[in-house]
Amino acid sequence: MLSRLLTAISVLLLTVPVASAGSGDFTVDLGRGPVTVHVPDVYRSGTPAPLIILLHGYSGTGAWQEFYMGFRPHQEEYGFIYTYPDGLTDSSGYQYWNGTDACCDFGNSGVDDAAYLKELVTAIRQQVDIDPRRIHFVGHSNGAFMAYRMACEHADTVASVAGLAGATFKDRAMCSPGEPVHVLQIHGTNDSTINYSGGWIYGVPYPGALESVLKWAAYDGCDLVPDNSSPNINLDASIPGKETAVSRYESSCWPTGAAELWTIQGGSHAPSLTSQFPTKVIKWLYRHPKPGVTATRYCSPAVSNSTGQPGWLDASGSDAVQHNNFFLTASNLPSNQFGYFLCSLDAGFVSNPGGSAGNLCLGGSALRLTSLLGNTGTGGTLTGKLKLNSLPGPPPNAVVTGDTWYFQTWYRDKGTSNFTDGLSVLFR
Repeated sequence: MLSRLLTAISVLLLTVPVASAGSGDFTVDLGRGPVTVHVPDVYRSGTPAPLIILLHGYSGTGAWQEFYMGFRPHQEEYGFIYTYPDGLTDSSGYQYWNGTDACCDFGNSGVDDAAYLKELVTAIRQQVDIDPRRIHFVGHSNGAFMAYRMACEHADTVASVAGLAGATFKDRAMCSPGEPVHVLQIHGTNDSTINYSGGWIYGVPYPGALESVLKWAAYDGCDLVPDNSSPNINLDASIPGKETAVSRYESSCWPTGAAELWTIQGGSHAPSLTSQFPTKVIKWLYRHPKPGVTATRYCSPAVSNSTGQPGWLDASGSDAVQHNNFFLTASNLPSNQFGYFLCSLDAGFVSNPGGSAGNLCLGGSALRLTSLLGNTGTGGTLTGKLKLNSLPGPPPNAVVTGDTWYFQTWYRDKGTSNFTDGLSVLFR
């Protein structure tokens, strides 16, 4: 087994070019040597960015793994913080991660790599603003086993993992995630190193690609019937056509979880990755954050109402369209008054519309969400859940991934009406 792992790596080991450091790059040293963290030029302090951590295979290095997968050239376009650390060196002189019980702590060192990587995330967050909802791990072979371990042991930190030619724990008792995690398994059917159908490494079993995905679909509360309606994609340049089939397990999942399998028909342990591979993986990660809403407040503070305070608008739930779990809450409103939410694809500004005491901060065709008409009650709050796939009014009457929508609240006040401040939300 060890010889096959080394052979698979040696086929691809080339002279790896040293990546040039960007002006914002920095290093973190947690006692294992410096780890370079790459920061794109588009990063701005105060604006949380996604974090992607790439984990190499057995006997590999982080630099080689990046050279093979090629995520860094896309940093500026997608704006993520990026690092690819090295594992420790075993008695045979090979770098490894203590992933699952099957791979690849062959010397039984018992090193806690999951704790190390969690500490690495914490150290990075102390240097730059990281979006806690978008911390992602990607791994190949042993690195994929390690990514699964991170999902098992640090589900509160990890939003999603994507693994090429790896596997999760065979024994479900060894993986008890505290909350769901999005999982993408990518695997070639002709992988003779980590078999697509599962196998053993030095007598320790590991599950196959489908079994790994089904385990995580179950962890994530998903229906175990796949959606195979997506068209094939092209990930392996050595195989003609679009050889990779996509199977999704996203129905009835908890908002924080989904599982997906990309099967490379005829693919090996180290496929000849196409230029589409890194962008397709990045886009998948971006579509699978932890639940929550990243909103930008504008037109703020609003004009004060009869309470002496401006009304505030907040969002909660999830800004992922597929979750359809988006809530608006207006607070600091006068008690026992009626109000409703408004939304538009455009921001704007109209002072005192219709004699209102406040300002309308929406432009274009603003939609009145009168189905969420409510009374502020004694607490002076108004809450409603939007049906993202069924907004009122003329088209577009559904939120689409990539849309930015603007929201505000209109409410009655003593002898007049008023508005809260506005929120803009980019839906993912």
